[in-house]
Amino acid sequence: MRKVLVALALIGASSVPLGVFVAVNAQNETPTVQKTTKPQLERQTAVPWTGSPLQFEYPNRDETLKIPEVFRALKIGKGSRVADIGAGGGWLSTRLARQVGPTGTVYAEEILPRYVSFLQERARKEKLPQMKAILGTTADPKLPNDLDAVVILNAYHEFDKPLDMLAKIKTSMKPGARLGFIERDNPDLRREAEAAYRATGRIKRRVTEQSDGDEHTDDHRLALPIVEREAAAVGFRKVGAMQLREDHYLLVVEKPLAR
Repeated sequence: MRKVLVALALIGASSVPLGVFVAVNAQNETPTVQKTTKPQLERQTAVPWTGSPLQFEYPNRDETLKIPEVFRALKIGKGSRVADIGAGGGWLSTRLARQVGPTGTVYAEEILPRYVSFLQERARKEKLPQMKAILGTTADPKLPNDLDAVVILNAYHEFDKPLDMLAKIKTSMKPGARLGFIERDNPDLRREAEAAYRATGRIKRRVTEQSDGDEHTDDHRLALPIVEREAAAVGFRKVGAMQLREDHYLLVVEKPLAR
């Protein structure tokens, strides 16, 4: 696989105040472009969650993820057309549906048919006809075109084919539309990812890229610079980043305007 790597500056957890969205000045940004004939993506991906769709319905999650700030950063409002990739049980999709209102649409995407059925029933019970469940695949979320925004909440680290998925997502978005990644990491994971990139020139979690044997630890976290580079590799432009609570971060990228 031949790809182009675009290295973006890391916004570290220690340098970004909690809840402050740091935008990138495109005029001052000078990304490094590196071509390679070797596979670009060599990092591990986590095993997808297949348990209860309600696993992540817990108190104070809105505050932990600073959902109103996330919606503002992604410019999600009344009438927006938005996709929630890896929607699970619909915790975020229902909030998005209320945010966009009856004139908007939320596409809640999942790869498990039983989750899609659960999402359909939840939308019916909560009287949210603007929330539409979609059955995707590990390489294609099967989204409609002309989306205003896309959100991936704690699911990107589970993507089996992340670059293929990002390319498909980008195709479904309007020029200027925003994509938000919410993931978890810590300073050590960021340092390891940067060291791996310096040593190998490729996108990896660490130089050795060996599992720690526990699927519930860093396999389900993903360092910010990894997501930045993968998004850039398929042509997204970085807008900014924000540190959330409990090691979560928000990365916002956008599909460039047509020239």
